[in-house]
Amino acid sequence: MDLDIILAVLLYFSALCYVLLSVRLIAGSADAGSKAVAVTFGIIGLWVLGGAVELSAANYTMFSIGRLGHFFGTALVPVSLLVCFRNYTGAATSKSSIAALLIVPLASIFIAASNHWHQFMWLLPATDDSGAFLTRPQQWGPWFLFLHAPHGYLVFGAAVLTLLLHSTAVAPAYRRGLFILAGSTVVPVTACVLYDVGIGPNTISTVPLVFAAMLPVYAWLIIGERMIEFSPLPYEVVFQNMQDPVIVVDEQQRVIGLNRGAELLLDIKEKEALRASLDSLFGADVQEVHQALDTGKPQKMLTTTGRFLHLQVTPISTNKAATRSGRVLMFRDVSDVEKAQKEVRSSEKLLRTLIDHSVNGIMRLRWIGIDDHRFLRCIFANAAAAKHLEVDSEFLLDRDANDVMRLAVSGMDTHEAARLLREFQQATESGEILDCESAVGSPEEQRWLRVICEPVGEDYAVTFVDITDRKAKERHMESIALTDSLTAVFNRRGFEREATRRLSQSNDNATGALLFVDLNAFKLVNDDFGHTVGDQVLLAAAKRLRASLRSQDIIGRPGGDEFVALVPDADPEIAEDLATRLTGALEEEYRIGAATIKCPASIGFALYPAHANTLTGLLRCADEAMYRAKARCRGMSDVTRADLLEKAG
Repeated sequence: MDLDIILAVLLYFSALCYVLLSVRLIAGSADAGSKAVAVTFGIIGLWVLGGAVELSAANYTMFSIGRLGHFFGTALVPVSLLVCFRNYTGAATSKSSIAALLIVPLASIFIAASNHWHQFMWLLPATDDSGAFLTRPQQWGPWFLFLHAPHGYLVFGAAVLTLLLHSTAVAPAYRRGLFILAGSTVVPVTACVLYDVGIGPNTISTVPLVFAAMLPVYAWLIIGERMIEFSPLPYEVVFQNMQDPVIVVDEQQRVIGLNRGAELLLDIKEKEALRASLDSLFGADVQEVHQALDTGKPQKMLTTTGRFLHLQVTPISTNKAATRSGRVLMFRDVSDVEKAQKEVRSSEKLLRTLIDHSVNGIMRLRWIGIDDHRFLRCIFANAAAAKHLEVDSEFLLDRDANDVMRLAVSGMDTHEAARLLREFQQATESGEILDCESAVGSPEEQRWLRVICEPVGEDYAVTFVDITDRKAKERHMESIALTDSLTAVFNRRGFEREATRRLSQSNDNATGALLFVDLNAFKLVNDDFGHTVGDQVLLAAAKRLRASLRSQDIIGRPGGDEFVALVPDADPEIAEDLATRLTGALEEEYRIGAATIKCPASIGFALYPAHANTLTGLLRCADEAMYRAKARCRGMSDVTRADLLEKAG
């Protein structure tokens, strides 16, 4: 049997399997993104079917139909992959964005269908010297070289970057799925690259054959691994659906964020609570809140409604450096625990049952000996304590307390372990309470452990609490408090903190600049096109700022149509070049859907230390320069780049 016939039969079968896989997803799954994956497999099925038709074609007409299937796949698969990967990472793709992405692919399909008359996609002849049809032309046309191929590879690159860049923002359990999805695209894309540059046979459809070979892998991912069912949840959804009330306050103890649990606790909507003081929100219950804020220690509070709440205050920090720019207040309703504690005081058996079944590790230590010859021994350990220490409960009984604590710190950093052992010994000898939190394990499998040691009569109680989930929530809430939700650059608070820190760490002879950017006539954009388009302009402007400036530069959006950027460790000439380049970038027209919008920016920039050596001074000088540029351009019909940029005087 002829090889072409064998391969064609294989491709026909593979195309059918891809279509069946697509139908299965459409009919049997309601998970987010399943429809986009189904469309992708359907397009791949048509691509593979086109390859089969090419191989089995007996005349030029059938071969041309197969060619069209090939370009149908190469045009649409990158776009469908981008939509799939964005859905998988929790990001929606607007219809207008999809429509914009489909302009070039749909044009490519039309040009491929009519290529015989203009040869824009590939150049004829369609056969080699022996009369065999060429599945890869001898020479590509201008449309393929300059639009079709670049568009497809750029969109595919954006799709893969969507997965990889999202990996650090999700829990480790989800990262395997992200990397598997990205890796499953490597072989087909490599085959496409080799095909496009002319490596391999030119009379056999190599890319559809690769898709046929990858069919078992994709079927395993969808049916075996059930990848569609395990897409990561956005952290904002997790934060808002936490049962425990969480409130974020700034340095003036004003509310800057809260979840639905906090809204129920305070009986107030988030919009009404924002920027309100804690005194006005908590009323008579505010004493314990202030005590927790002042001491940093957990507090128990009894509300006017008779509920017991456990309050934990945590400073917002970045790069493990605590700051005073804000605090996170986490409340936990422990009313049931309080009620249970009252009941168990009359029942030792019930108390022992609760301790034995607690998810927290609990041990009881007792002093043995007298005077200078006494030492602590473990007289009780529940199952959770043994699990935390990775030993049997019987192993802990009658063990020296120092040996037990060495087991607890065995996975910690050496210095952290030594510190905890030292503080434990000091606390037990002085009869004080020890409450500390430490990271355990490698960075890849790190978990956080809270260790609480407190005297109980003549004995000592040690409690181990796994707080890994709480630490993850705190890190995410810190990001919410410091980042502009629309553009993903720093908000005013985040920029001021990061810029101040960077300036304070600079050498005495360091130079740099601060840019103050204001989008001219942005109000007209909102009035003429609506706030949705205005938001897209702000988002595009933020992207141009990132592209025009350096990776180490700090960008923020104080609010409205204003942006600021600190350019540290740069000579005045370099800073001015960056400002000029940014002015040109922001002067370019914005294409938002079908609209073409011109919204240039007035930019003022101040040098440090020439104009000021503090952040406040730099902001003032740059702001004044920006307003001079804005005033100069007002009413002018022919505004140049030089008119838009103003240096502080």
